[in-house]
Amino acid sequence: MPLGLGLAVSHSPLLYRPRDQWERIYKALVKDVPQPNRASIETADTLDSYQQRVNAGFDKLHQLLADYRPDVIVIAMSDTGRVFGPAQVPQLSVLVGDEIWGTTHYGEIGEQPAPDKRATLRVNKPVAAWLVDELTEEGFDMNVNRFFKPLGDPANGAPHSLTDPYTRIVGNLNIPVVPLFINAHKDPAITGHRMPPLGRAIAKVLSERDEKIAILGVGGLSGDPQGYLAGWVDELLDDWMLTRLRRGRSEELKTLWDVDSITVRGATREVRNWIVTAAAMEQAGARVVTSGARAGTVEYAKATVIDYIRFHHATVGTAFAYWQPK
Repeated sequence: MPLGLGLAVSHSPLLYRPRDQWERIYKALVKDVPQPNRASIETADTLDSYQQRVNAGFDKLHQLLADYRPDVIVIAMSDTGRVFGPAQVPQLSVLVGDEIWGTTHYGEIGEQPAPDKRATLRVNKPVAAWLVDELTEEGFDMNVNRFFKPLGDPANGAPHSLTDPYTRIVGNLNIPVVPLFINAHKDPAITGHRMPPLGRAIAKVLSERDEKIAILGVGGLSGDPQGYLAGWVDELLDDWMLTRLRRGRSEELKTLWDVDSITVRGATREVRNWIVTAAAMEQAGARVVTSGARAGTVEYAKATVIDYIRFHHATVGTAFAYWQPK
């Protein structure tokens, strides 16, 4: 069955915390980095409106997922040193086990561990095993974990980019997952040129399954939390990337990291997960135009961008998007 729903969301701890904690989180994320003048527009009233927009974005993604009711959701994310240790960081990895867990507190912003700050997610082993086997047949060098044993941070487990969006978007729907780790942060990171083919291959191999399957890409957009440019957001870059997705042209994003720059490091590296999601959904929704001036050409599924916020307090350009093939 073809992929029927694609979702994508940016990632920052601030997005998952109450409004009254935002100032404290902002200070922890930017540290002593001088802030751009335009960050001053984020007054209390503006941040209140941002909270409403963030909630609306998450609620829309949750409702889309609830309406589609997939049997499994593939989550494309990037490890931040919690799952894989310094001795080995695979470029592409799929967990084929019973479950995956992670703590949900953020030590980097001063939060303390607690018994209730832990999430455990069921893994759909048959789909996970199928995906890793078939992607290998498609020419991708896949790493596979048969059970979850975090080596980078054994006490805290999976990255927040898995547990946070799952808790907020999936929630009580309790949909099993297939965790797909895409190396974005440990150099040499996988090239952007591999992302569109990977997404298309995911759509191809999953179309042979009987299950209803969705895919979620997590990370980015532009930003550098706790880094050299913490608090700076490249609105022009974000707009260019989102425009490619709105037009069904994720292929054009593959050159994003061909030139190394501070502006394409940090959270911007995680746009890889958006490209994979977009390419998968574009392929799943591809159709041949049968009439008109464009008859005979192929039209690809296009993203619907729910919202975009140049969100300095979150230290990342924040967007919510989805794909629904015709």
